[in-house]
Amino acid sequence: MRSTVLVVFVLAGLLAPLIAPYDPAVSDLAAGLLPPSADHWLGTDQLGRDQLSRLLYGAQISLTVTAAVLAVSLTFGVLVGTLAGYFGGWIDRVISRVIDMAVSLPGMLVALAVIGVRGPGVFNLVIAMSLWAWSPYARIARAKVAAMRDSPHLDALRLMGAGPARVIGRHLVPPALGPCLVYASTDVGAIVLGVATLSFLGLGIPPPYAEWGQMLIEGRPFLASAWWLAYPPGIAITAVVFASNLLGERLAGGDERPSILRWVLPARRNRTVAAKDDEALRVEGLSVGYPQRVVADVSYEVRRGEVLAVVGESGSGKTTSVLAPFGLVDPRAIVTGSITQGKRVGVVFQDNLAVFNPLRTIGSHVGEAVRNARRGRRTEELLTLVGLPASVARRYPHELSGGQRQRVQIAIAIAGEPELLIADEPTSALDVTVQAQLLDLLARLRDELNMAMIVVSHDLAVVARLADTVAVMYAGRIVEQGPLSTVINSPAHPYTRGLLDAVPRPGAVPGTRFRTMPGRSGAAPDDLAGCAFAPRCVIAVPECSANRPMLELIGAGHQSACPRKA
Repeated sequence: MRSTVLVVFVLAGLLAPLIAPYDPAVSDLAAGLLPPSADHWLGTDQLGRDQLSRLLYGAQISLTVTAAVLAVSLTFGVLVGTLAGYFGGWIDRVISRVIDMAVSLPGMLVALAVIGVRGPGVFNLVIAMSLWAWSPYARIARAKVAAMRDSPHLDALRLMGAGPARVIGRHLVPPALGPCLVYASTDVGAIVLGVATLSFLGLGIPPPYAEWGQMLIEGRPFLASAWWLAYPPGIAITAVVFASNLLGERLAGGDERPSILRWVLPARRNRTVAAKDDEALRVEGLSVGYPQRVVADVSYEVRRGEVLAVVGESGSGKTTSVLAPFGLVDPRAIVTGSITQGKRVGVVFQDNLAVFNPLRTIGSHVGEAVRNARRGRRTEELLTLVGLPASVARRYPHELSGGQRQRVQIAIAIAGEPELLIADEPTSALDVTVQAQLLDLLARLRDELNMAMIVVSHDLAVVARLADTVAVMYAGRIVEQGPLSTVINSPAHPYTRGLLDAVPRPGAVPGTRFRTMPGRSGAAPDDLAGCAFAPRCVIAVPECSANRPMLELIGAGHQSACPRKA
């Protein structure tokens, strides 16, 4: 809805020559100050010019000037801020002081001074508005780049011989542009209002051009007798300002994250169809790339009442494999594959503090989920269902323990009575007792609500008390998959055996050392021609490094990507 209003005004401006019923500059003194009618939907002004036509052409002029100001200020501000953040030192200090000065100056006074010296006109108006609009973009870009300046991947680029131009142009400007585009969405309203204000003061777009601010100043003497002169342009300005601010709020909240790469080169979309019968989710041939693939050819399914555990070490691609089918990955990601899913899905994220607004109570978070779900449940009912007292609703996120916040997340996730619940590392950073309680809670909810569940974890021992089937991932691929009891008792892949050996055993002799896997964890699924685990595998043979093994059925529902028995 927020972006729709802006799109309507943009289209009205672009199509003004085609849809305007009259020439906005043609006067007819005999038809002056006519009220709205079938011939003139918004009436005429004191010179007999059609108000609707002037309003449409005014949208073209106002938004064209706004687009020019945004293009100049955004480009200049991002480049200046990126240079300051990347080079640091005295360059950063000088540019930062200039930015501070520009931010501290009243923007309208700067514009008035420039136009007072150079005179009114479209070109001078763009220059005047850009002189005070560029500084916020520079400050945002500088902060973003300064935080990335010493990151390991930039050090690696420099070691490979990448020059400053390549590093800045390809690796720093795109991420700095994202938050600047969010701010630009709110800046649209400010610039439109600024252009209208200058035109209202007689320093903007000169007559006879139709411009919303100019229309306001011309209609001011007739407010009592001809309301249709000032109200339409005033409403148009107000609508654009409010729509841009609301769109900016939505973008800042993450509902729509801008990505130049997505606009210029849209990602290939995965094919999604509705699930049948008791099938909650079926994923076939899922691949995710940036553009290098981090997940390759992943397939899995889960039915109502079942729990699928996706396990693997950090960086194995388990979270991406589970969240990518629902678009919960970076907008730049290229996601392909076939997906069959139900209508309602709930998600419990790993960082249970970052998902909450620290300024809102727990009750407001859960209440919002209840209102959006429209399933008839109450906030207190959901909190009770996950084992929390109703008094928790009056508390803030920082006042709860990690286990309590995780329970609140679960309450929010099940507010819509989902067919599928995804729990991403639900027991991470929690002590053993709380882990057991949360696993018991998930098992109870699975039975009571008859929902499917996918649990992401790096610990096979944690999911052993909850899961029905297990998918073991390594380097972006599933290397073993099957019923829990089969995978636990008869692992067919060396990596699965290594994960099981890493689990502490209560009956072990004190002082017994853990069995560990040699080498470093795998990177991307396409880095090696053969098996990604071969460099670490104790039973590998030369053929393992030459040919990539595929998942093969070795038992009832049991698949393994290793031709050799673990």
